[in-house]
Amino acid sequence: MKDPTIGTSRGRYHHGDLRNALLDASLALIAEHGVEAFSLREAAREVGVSPAAAYRHFEDKDALLAALARDAFDRLAHLMERAISRVPGEPGTAGHAVAAFFAVGVAYVEFAVQHPSQFRVMFGPWCPREQVVAAGVQPGQREGYTILVDSLDALVASGAVRAEARAGAEIAAWSMVHGLASLIVEGSVQLTKAERGQATRHTARMLLAALGCDAALLGPPEAPLDTDPCARTASGRKR
Repeated sequence: MKDPTIGTSRGRYHHGDLRNALLDASLALIAEHGVEAFSLREAAREVGVSPAAAYRHFEDKDALLAALARDAFDRLAHLMERAISRVPGEPGTAGHAVAAFFAVGVAYVEFAVQHPSQFRVMFGPWCPREQVVAAGVQPGQREGYTILVDSLDALVASGAVRAEARAGAEIAAWSMVHGLASLIVEGSVQLTKAERGQATRHTARMLLAALGCDAALLGPPEAPLDTDPCARTASGRKR
């Protein structure tokens, strides 16, 4: 899946913003050729500067990828926080906690779909996640995984989920949302935006049901998809 937010960076460089120009060029190259098939020299060529100028900002390709990952983790966290802030209802109540958990999952999947190149960089073998995330988190700021964990804790605090059932649920929750996002990003399933939200809420609902959440808090089940998403082409037509 190509990142729809990325275009070519050639000719866009303006003095004083070379770092961001290199990052943008790298994302465009990653979208076209993959993470492993581009170099810092290529990114420099794309923005019309010498390799020496690029190396003044990034020691090597790994340093550039780490910077891309830091920016991506920060963007993901902001989207998740914003999704929670838009959840209606009274914070601290069971209904709000359930809705916030759904919103966090939808925000995660939508970030991956809208920014597939960043998503691949964030979770690839070339990215030392703990070091990258720690370097980018500012005081008082939560990173994405922490937001997910906190949303599970909020379910317990509100009474929606029992503490003993919640133990270890962060791995199941992350696997759920990340697995769905990866399937969509890699083209294994083809879903519209509405269907992505539907699928995310459905999987989240199943997890919360398994954790013992009251069905009344989960709302009515999501309607099934009209067609099998695995049987669609990239254009949305059935194979």
